[in-house]
Amino acid sequence: MYVAQNYTKGVRTMQIIEILFIYVIPFLIFWIAGSLILWIAGRIVSGPENAKFTDALWISLLGAILDLALGWVFDNFVTPALPPLGPIVDLLVSLLPLIIVLIIYIWLIMRFFDTGVLGAFAVGILYVIFIFIIGIIMAILAVTVLLLLLPFLPWP
Repeated sequence: MYVAQNYTKGVRTMQIIEILFIYVIPFLIFWIAGSLILWIAGRIVSGPENAKFTDALWISLLGAILDLALGWVFDNFVTPALPPLGPIVDLLVSLLPLIIVLIIYIWLIMRFFDTGVLGAFAVGILYVIFIFIIGIIMAILAVTVLLLLLPFLPWP
């Protein structure tokens, strides 16, 4: 009995650690990093008095939650309810949540950064450019680390 209790505690601990490292920690890292980039883009476009870091945190969090909720609704209710109408209509239906999320993000940027529609578009464009540049840098770093570790990897 004692061994079984310790085993279940160990399994629960491993599940908690797995949830932390697979879901929670990456979410927090991406949330803060994305907010930092959004904050920098907001300061460039709407000025330091309008773009606060806490506003960028709220925009990122609310946008991500609404994006996940909308994607879940479309994947589980809207798309299965539609009959197969052809590839073009399926493509348009799959792009609809993306367009709705884009409108939500623009509204959130307008609301929190006190800017107009064009300013919100500019913040969004700068955000995408920054994310693209950081993605390229991270890919180069990943390939570099892989090439440095390649001689030490075991081969079958």
